Amino acid sequence: MVDMKKVDVLSSLLRERSGLDVREAVVRFYSYLSSEESKTYDKEVDYLLETLGVEVELPF
Repeated sequence: MVDMKKVDVLSSLLRERSGLDVREAVVRFYSYLSSEESKTYDKEVDYLLETLGVEVELPF
């Protein structure tokens, strides 16, 4: 199970150090990946979402 306390601490550290929230940081990071790296990243994210039972709602 995900330890939300740790997630909150890591999120606040990210905000404090970069000024970005988690979503903004991921989007900026993703745009710098090569096509092979982005495919691997997508597969890993899909696996984690499926494993944790998270449903993604697209913003459009």
